[in-house]
Amino acid sequence: MRKVCLYILVIFMTVETTSLDQFLKLPVLFEHFKEHQERDPKVSLLEFLAMHYWGQDLDDNDNARDNQLPFKKVNINIHQVLIVRFSAVPQIIAAEQIIPRTFIAYKDQYHPDPDLTSPFRPPCA
Repeated sequence: MRKVCLYILVIFMTVETTSLDQFLKLPVLFEHFKEHQERDPKVSLLEFLAMHYWGQDLDDNDNARDNQLPFKKVNINIHQVLIVRFSAVPQIIAAEQIIPRTFIAYKDQYHPDPDLTSPFRPPCA
């Protein structure tokens, strides 16, 4: 029973987070195609698809019906859910690391001479 519930949950999440729900609108596509064929019996399915998806739609005042077609307006809402089941509570162990090296104090001999980078420097021999 748990596997069945899991499969149903995965299917619902897949349909919700992808554009697969647009395939549920396919009956609307065929109904609208029949409406166009009633107006003009010469319209083929490819002409209908080209008219609504790839070309200019006729001014037949059915824009609300055209927007109900699949893949006309695609709204993808992404919900990311992470469910983690721990069999034991994870424990974080702090690790101490001792650095055996002692650092030498700063010495001026490592500081570069500011006269070497100055444009007005004394002549070099």
